[in-house]
Amino acid sequence: MDSNQSQIKNNMQANYSIILNNQSKLSLTGIQEVISTNDKMLILKTNGKKLTISGNDINITKLIVDTGEMEATGTFDSIKYDKTFTGNIFKRFFK
Repeated sequence: MDSNQSQIKNNMQANYSIILNNQSKLSLTGIQEVISTNDKMLILKTNGKKLTISGNDINITKLIVDTGEMEATGTFDSIKYDKTFTGNIFKRFFK
C-alpha cells in the first residue's frame, strides 16, 4: 500500500458523513465496508461502527470502494448505529 492509499484509508476511518435529502436520496462518505444490502435495508461499516439504514425501494446508485463514497435512492425511514459492531458475520456463525 503506497502512502496515498494509506492516507485515503486513514481519512475514511476518521471522517464520514450522511446526507439525506427529502427522505429519498442518501449520500454517504467514509464507508469502510458494505456488509449487506437489499431493497429494504443497507448494512454498512463506517468508522468501526455498524450503520443500518432501512426503508423501501432502496437502490444503490453509486459506490466507489476506493474512496468510501455511496449514494442510494428510495424511501428512507431509519438510520441506526450499533456501537458494538463485531465484524464479519461469518466469523460469528463459525465460532
